[in-house]
Amino acid sequence: MTLRTNCLVCGQDALQEIEAFRSLPRVTSDCKPYPSGGRLLACESCGGIQKLADADWFREIDEIYGGYEIYKLSDGDEQLIFTDAGPVPRSQRLVDFLKQTGELQESGRLIDIGCGNGAALARYSRALPKWELYGSELSDRALPELRSLPNFVDLYCMPTGDIPGKFELVSMIHSLEHMPSPGKALEDVVRLLGEGGKLFVEVPDVETSPFDILVADHLSHFSRQTLAHLASRAGLSVAHISNSVLPKEITILAAAGDSKASVPVAQTGIDLAGSTVRWLGELLELARQLAKSDPFGIFGTSISGMWLFGELGDKVSFFVDEDPKRIGRTHAGRPVLRPADVPPSATVFIPLAPAIASRVAGRCVDAPARFVPSPPFEKASTR
Repeated sequence: MTLRTNCLVCGQDALQEIEAFRSLPRVTSDCKPYPSGGRLLACESCGGIQKLADADWFREIDEIYGGYEIYKLSDGDEQLIFTDAGPVPRSQRLVDFLKQTGELQESGRLIDIGCGNGAALARYSRALPKWELYGSELSDRALPELRSLPNFVDLYCMPTGDIPGKFELVSMIHSLEHMPSPGKALEDVVRLLGEGGKLFVEVPDVETSPFDILVADHLSHFSRQTLAHLASRAGLSVAHISNSVLPKEITILAAAGDSKASVPVAQTGIDLAGSTVRWLGELLELARQLAKSDPFGIFGTSISGMWLFGELGDKVSFFVDEDPKRIGRTHAGRPVLRPADVPPSATVFIPLAPAIASRVAGRCVDAPARFVPSPPFEKASTR
């Protein structure tokens, strides 16, 4: 079904709906189950994957943000990234990447667009003590915490295009995917960049994070190709783009300037959207079958885990997590256990991207229970 609305990536009137998505339950970006009913689209011109930003979507995001609670289970502390060297806060990995590029001055002005509770600004403050720090957010709820940062200057609660001044670094960490007009947002950011200024963007990667399309308040679902194309159209020249700085995410470092990123192959995005919806349906059915075991648990207390919990409800006896700040607590009325503490007779489903689920299952091989990873994901053509 082709819809008469313009693509958020290329601007063309060439969107088709992936209709099977409407029946899938969803989840919010602060990890709360959300009912089905969303509309997922793919562009026949560039393959950009996106939700339909109609009146229903805007009503839903008003509802979601009205009760938003980021990182609630870990008392506001951000998600840990598990590496061979151990767990590391997400923003620490990003700050390390920025410093390793060698493109940051010793001092300057930095603004984090969509700064949330200030997790990234806190890391910036420690790593860049000679920089002046600014934030931008929809409300000033986090202002008391931000003022505790020694080099924090101000928080702007206004449209990005109205923010005064110029900055040597503008960061957008998990904010661009929420924005109703991501191209306009990037154009506004270009105007904020001082001479030699850099833009640092972090978004979920739809190619390696299939659960991202389930997030009700994420409007855009970028691949490296579609994000690079959008940045080019907004007047940005991309110096670095990678999906290996953080797992399941895309990292971009760009500057103002002409760049002609090629138009992505449309069929790649269309096929990926259809295959992802189909795989999620298969995963959901597998989880329903596994949940007939008693006791049954879900590995993970974030996006994918809470999406499944919203569907399985009373069939879930516990959660399993590796984050020490979550273990031993109660989430959605269920205990959060470490893998070694799961009852021997239990079945635990690992609803993560297949490669990650396999690694988790390998780490849990000595645990007493049965840990079942998610099924393989074949990105085959849907036609």
